[in-house]
Amino acid sequence: MKTVTAKELRVRASEILEETQRGNEVMVTLRGKPAAILKPIEKRKNAFKKIGFGLWKDRKDMQEPAAWVSERRRERRDHADAL
Repeated sequence: MKTVTAKELRVRASEILEETQRGNEVMVTLRGKPAAILKPIEKRKNAFKKIGFGLWKDRKDMQEPAAWVSERRRERRDHADAL
């Protein structure tokens, strides 16, 4: 595992992220002590559905996310116009 300092991460972030994309883990140290490990994300097919994960998975009004967001925006706009 490659080790870099926090300063190196700031200066060479793209290069270090490319290292993780090649499948390697990188340890980041802060003041000489391990602070984090950067590792590649496992590529999984269908990791998340369009909706249906987390706290909102059982909400019936969230079946069409785009329509739900549009409605919330319309409500906010109408409220602002009324003021």
